[in-house]
Parts: sequence; C-alpha cells; structure tokens
Amino acid sequence: MGVYGLRSTLKVPESIVYGSHTVEELGQHTQKYGKRAVLIRGGRSLEKSGNYEKILSILKKDKISVEEIGGISHDPDEDQVRGIVEKVRTIQPDVVIGIGGGSVIDTAKAVSIIATCGGEVSDYWKGRVFDRPSIPYIAVPTTSGTGAEITKNAVITSHDHSFKKSIRSEYMIPNIALVDPTLTISMPSNLTAQTGLDALIQNLEAYTSKNAGPITDTLAREGIGLAGRYLIRACTTPDEPEPREGLSLAALYGGITLANAGLGLAHGLSHPLGIRFNIPHGQACAITMPSVIELNYPARKNRYDEVAKLLGTGPDAVSAFRTLLHKLGISTKLGDYGVTKDHIPLIVDESKGGSRRFNPIDHSDETVSTLLEELL
Repeated sequence: MGVYGLRSTLKVPESIVYGSHTVEELGQHTQKYGKRAVLIRGGRSLEKSGNYEKILSILKKDKISVEEIGGISHDPDEDQVRGIVEKVRTIQPDVVIGIGGGSVIDTAKAVSIIATCGGEVSDYWKGRVFDRPSIPYIAVPTTSGTGAEITKNAVITSHDHSFKKSIRSEYMIPNIALVDPTLTISMPSNLTAQTGLDALIQNLEAYTSKNAGPITDTLAREGIGLAGRYLIRACTTPDEPEPREGLSLAALYGGITLANAGLGLAHGLSHPLGIRFNIPHGQACAITMPSVIELNYPARKNRYDEVAKLLGTGPDAVSAFRTLLHKLGISTKLGDYGVTKDHIPLIVDESKGGSRRFNPIDHSDETVSTLLEELL
C-alpha cells in the first residue's frame, strides 16, 4: 500500500468558523440554538484584554440572554465541574458558550455533557459512557495552542490534585468552534510561547504518529510550518496581526490532527510533569520533545527531516527543535524544574495513557526512565 492509501479519518465540529473578527458573528451562531446562553469564562485576563465587554455587547446586540459563570482555574478539578453543572441545570440554557484558554473550553465541554447525562467526572473516569448529546456548545479560544475547541475530550484534575485525566466522547465535540485570531493579541509572550509550543508539538506528534494518514498529514505539515514561521515573531512582536493569525491556524490544525491521528510520548509525559511540578502544558511537552524525536528518528526519518525543513532552525529535527527552545529561553533540563531521579518512577507510571500508544516506536518503561534520567 502506498502512503496515500493509508486510512485517515476526520471528525470535527459541525462548523469551524476561522478568521479575524469572526467573533462579531457569535450572536448569530448562538441564535441557531436559542436565546438563552450560559457563558463560561476564566478570570481577569478576558476583562483586561477588552474582549469581555466586546463579547457581551455582541451577544446583547443579537438579543441573547446571558448568564455568566467565571473564575475557571488553570487546572479545573472535578469539584469545580460539579458546582458549575449544578448552576447550569438550574439555569437550563439553550446553549453553552466557552470563551478562554484550553482549561475554560474543557471545563465548558465537561459541564455541557454532564448536565445532560448526569453523574460525576469520576464516574466517567471509571468507565461510565456518555449516552446522549451535550447541551449545544460553542467554543471560542482566546489562546493559540490547545486545540480544545476541536477535540472530543476534556482534561480534568482530580479532587486532591494528584492527577489529570480526560473524559471523552464524540458527543463532547463542540457544535461550533469559532476561532478568531484577534482574541489572542493580548496574550503575554510567555503564554504565547507555551501555547504555541503545544500547537507545534500536537502537529508534530500527529504527523509522526502510528495513526497518521494523508488527510491529517496535510494539515499537520502546514501547522508545523506555520508555527516555525510565526512562533518567535508572535512572542517578540505581540501586537502584529500576521503572526497571531499564523499561530491560531496552527493551533486549529493541531486540534484537528491530534483528534484524528493521536499524539505520542512527549504528550504522555507532559501530564505528570505538569501536575506534579506545575509546568505549563506546552512547556512540559517541549522539555522532552527533542529526546523523544531522537528516540523515534529511526522509525520516521523522512518525516523528521521534513520537520527540520519546516522549522528552518537546524539540519535535523532534534537540532531544529533545540534551537527553537533556546531562542524561547526554555530549558530541557528536568532538574531546572525540581525533578530528581527519585521522581522518575512516578512520572513514568503516570504517563501511561492514550498518547503513548500512538508513539511511532514501541517503548518500555525502562526506555522512558533512561530518557528522563538523561534529562536531569
């Protein structure tokens, strides 16, 4: 079978609306589901950016009645989800709108589905199946990285904050993903770097995944190239529109490719590194990415060589990625984040999940332990 004969799937929202100033259409899209909306959002950043008042004005103009639920934390836990579900059931909205970064969008996703199906987050961790559609849900990202507006899962933190784990169902794919790059212009440089790296690595791991196929390959290559061209520029010239547009598109492609092709070992390791050492998700992925590329190179040499060309920062993908991290001032030494050799068994154990099974090379826990020890 040739490369173009490989099986490739594409599961996405009913509508993806992308483009600068498309947030102006939010009221029109909301009206498709009714006039009563719950708006779930994060903290002060949305207000400081001016986007909060703008969005309320857009919804008011189209006569949408809005109940707000704010203050979503960076790592939303099962207790926070439970509390919001109770509020949403009382309000009984026609539609839920999630506006913010990946944590906000995931929280709104979880709330929308649990409000109709019942139960608790932990029930679904234990195997309970979502058996009906969610409340209609519109996802509006204000960062360019997670791709959560496209995917069928929500990452939720445990009650005691000892782990993060996804709940998932095709019923959780948002009805509409509205991606407006102008909403990301107010992002600070450190957040731009962290989320931009997440977008890049999602495309990169999907491109080299065991489950990669011609449809996702096309999007992933473009996403890698966009991140390579615009990530540094977006950090250094934060008010320039073009880099923001490029990164938003890269993040959108990353969401589609990860949802349909899967990820790899770097994402598998990012969850315990993030929860245990308070490392932002994109940065947690980036720390191990050069070593993961080095491990996987024999199985995907041609693809990694293509990645190096797309990034344009080195002769091979390992060097190219390390050069990019150096320019962003991000260390790949786990010791700089408080990780010691004693932590490694726990990190390896907690990395066992869906992402690792799509890694292009099968790997043992011993291999992963050695990889981490070399990064101390």
